Amino acid sequence: ERIGAMPGVASVATRRSALALFEEQTGENMRTMTFVIVIFASIIAIGVVYNNARVSLSTRSRELASLRVLGFTRAEISRILLGEIFLQAALGVLPGLAFGRVLAEGIAAGADAESFRFPLVISSETYAFAVLVAAMSTVVSALIVRRRIDHLDLIGVLKTRGG
Repeated sequence: ERIGAMPGVASVATRRSALALFEEQTGENMRTMTFVIVIFASIIAIGVVYNNARVSLSTRSRELASLRVLGFTRAEISRILLGEIFLQAALGVLPGLAFGRVLAEGIAAGADAESFRFPLVISSETYAFAVLVAAMSTVVSALIVRRRIDHLDLIGVLKTRGG
């Protein structure tokens, strides 16, 4: 207290309070950056799944239109294509989690400095959140593709000459 009362001393901080402030600010910055990264990752995931679905729809539009003309409902046609999309997404989860772990380890090793270190800790909640983001991205993409399936031009697709 006497040091803080001396002229020219703006503030006095104990090691404990300085460390607590550092941890608080670091945590806040990490949460902000994590939020931004999750937004970008979600946009990329939606784009990848949507692009994959569009390619699949484009290559199968003739077959899907033929099934529709044969009496299959829009829901049945959607289940065929969307089932494939969800299956591909489900099969990609485990390799994606493993690749994410390897990538995180590489980034942590590259950022390792002599002055400070942040240990790489990936909790089960983090993996669950990653799976949730991937699942939500797949659902959003599926909803967009479902609209395209519902508006499939049956006559136009069947008129085109395909391989």
